[in-house]
Amino acid sequence: MTLVERVVTAARGCSAVERVVVVGPAPALRALLGTGVDVVAGDGGMMDNVAAALRALPHAPTVLAIAADLPLLTAEALAGFLARCEGDSSLFYPIVPQDAVARRCPGARKTYVRVADGVFTGGSVLLFDPSALERIRGFVERVMAARKKPWLLAQLFGWGTVLRFASGALSIAEMEARAHQVTGLRARAVIVDDPALALDVDAERPENLAVMRAVLEGDRPAEP
Repeated sequence: MTLVERVVTAARGCSAVERVVVVGPAPALRALLGTGVDVVAGDGGMMDNVAAALRALPHAPTVLAIAADLPLLTAEALAGFLARCEGDSSLFYPIVPQDAVARRCPGARKTYVRVADGVFTGGSVLLFDPSALERIRGFVERVMAARKKPWLLAQLFGWGTVLRFASGALSIAEMEARAHQVTGLRARAVIVDDPALALDVDAERPENLAVMRAVLEGDRPAEP
């Protein structure tokens, strides 16, 4: 089974997901996935592809964006994340504790961030209000462009926030509040214990492929 088939199977198996739209090379995807899934042609970068998917979902009240390279993703992992997305927010983003990754997928490597609440890695899933796409899009693109350039992050968030973040003193609540100040959007980081939402296929970390293959083959438990 290909990566995209695994992700589509997980999405279709989640009862909270009503419709699945896949963005990419349309003829190949239609031949691979068959009926029951809408396919639209890719339109450039990550947020361009999200926008392309939304054109096929004009009346969706909320949209779940999922990366196509999550080999361990399951319907249960998605349902667990969605069940925690509560409150008045325009954007929900999963973060996974380092010890959850180490416990369930020992040997896997990820980039972790230390904050006052703990040590986390980010997921590759996003739940958001499509009416806020343009504001979300601009914020995400600016953060992606600045993630390795601290002076640009400082322009976006302010030096005080960046320095507290670098020292690990910034809390999740403070980060959410600052994002609200910068964008006007209410965003929430959702702590989940399932590394399936975060472990993607990364060419720079080939050792992760062996870890994920072991989980899929049953040599290591995928559940706590």
